[in-house]
Amino acid sequence: MVVGEALSSIVDKADKKLNFKMEETDLGEGKWYKSLVGVSDQVGTLDPLLKPQVDTPVPKKRHLAAPTVKPSSRPRQRGFIIEELSDEELSEDEVTAYGKPESDDEDSDEDATLVRRDKPKAPVYIRDLIRYLRDTENYDHQKLALMTAPTLVRRKANYGKEVAEHAIELASLLIGLQDKYETENFDDLKLQGMIAIVVAQPQMMGTWFSKTFFDGDYSVSQRASVLIVLGLSARELAGFETSEYAAAASFPSKTLPEQVERLFISEETSKNRVTASSSLKALPPNALDNMARSITSDLLAPLAATAADAATGPDVLKLSTFTSRLESGQESSNPKLKIKSRTKPRVRAIKNTTAQLLSASFFSPLTARFQAAIHSSASRTRGIIFQPYLLALYIKTLALLLHAAGPSTLSLPQMTGELWGLLLNTGVRAQAVGDLSVTQALLFAFLALLDVNEDRMRDVCQDLGREVVETQEWVAGVFNSVRGGDGGDEEQVKVLAAGVLVRLNEGMEKYRLLMVGDLIGYR
Repeated sequence: MVVGEALSSIVDKADKKLNFKMEETDLGEGKWYKSLVGVSDQVGTLDPLLKPQVDTPVPKKRHLAAPTVKPSSRPRQRGFIIEELSDEELSEDEVTAYGKPESDDEDSDEDATLVRRDKPKAPVYIRDLIRYLRDTENYDHQKLALMTAPTLVRRKANYGKEVAEHAIELASLLIGLQDKYETENFDDLKLQGMIAIVVAQPQMMGTWFSKTFFDGDYSVSQRASVLIVLGLSARELAGFETSEYAAAASFPSKTLPEQVERLFISEETSKNRVTASSSLKALPPNALDNMARSITSDLLAPLAATAADAATGPDVLKLSTFTSRLESGQESSNPKLKIKSRTKPRVRAIKNTTAQLLSASFFSPLTARFQAAIHSSASRTRGIIFQPYLLALYIKTLALLLHAAGPSTLSLPQMTGELWGLLLNTGVRAQAVGDLSVTQALLFAFLALLDVNEDRMRDVCQDLGREVVETQEWVAGVFNSVRGGDGGDEEQVKVLAAGVLVRLNEGMEKYRLLMVGDLIGYR
């Protein structure tokens, strides 16, 4: 700026001179530099050169002689030599040398061209999460979106309308997302993201996912993921499961610092709090099957205990034997089989609002659209529904929804009638012929129906007498046609059939007189 103003003062006129109007150029050193253009340097006279010059003595500088080092007679030491220096020997101008800072992970590559400085940050808003999911050509965006979605959606669920406004768009992206880059735990992260959306907006998203299963243009695996999401999210809403992402979604302002929290919460308390309820960790592709198998084992354990205690007939002994083998690798010394009397399973106390929500937004849309699809003329829709794998998964999902709603549901009679009629549908039972997966799903659904309606079997026998008798005959036929003892799927089907028969016979023997009037003319 000083050079520009100086040259402009020489060339330009007074009204066009360049002036930055800066304090640095108008005062002090800047003003002196600009005055150099006005200095007139002329050649001097030769007189000083012609006069003799008198030599003036120049004072000699004192040089300090270098101290002589006498050779030491001792041998030279190897290794590190530490020498102590006093503060007087250190000069003021000496600069302390610091060690080279450690390189970060991004600088670990030897080739400088491989170091990346533009790595994206994790999204903090739902719209950023959607933008990352849409960017299918960017691996970092896809991975960050999948890893952040379960926690971010749960964190934003109760703060503002961000999740509610983008829930459907976000769910559509997650359902159609493909594992293009072979991301680790891709299916688990994808399912957890969709479960978080349903838990955040259950009333809206439960209905939307039910509609998407029938109407969406998706593959079999994508439709199966929809059913898994509905089943697992319903279990979490009912309080049977707790996701590992629920604790991570809490804001830091709501938790004490870790050091302070240790002062108030002991280690035993924290352990009990963590293990108080099961957590949804890595979800395998057969997550619903494993959950159905676990529930089946819990429901049949009291029957096996009663059978082992009575032990008065061949069928009873078979029931006890098959039940003890229900889970592969399960020993016959299971503590559950040592119970001396049939213990009624504990009923989880949940709010009627939650049960009503599961009935209205999860169960009813699935059953209503199934009935509409059965009577539909579109062959494609019927083909999708009666695909064996999807049909078995669909029936298990309905059974899990009914079991999650529990006996405190106000609409339990309506749900029981809808599910029982669907299970006895001719087309559904026709698919079970020769397919053990569908047969096992039907038996599990009947077992869940009888367990939830255990306290109202009188009303069931009175209102659904024909269905009860028809179910007893069909299950008896399955029990007689399937051979067990091989430890495979046939044995599990036979165990389930035996459990359903025992439950049905108990209700029919107790309320036989109520069913007589309704059963006249059944055959």
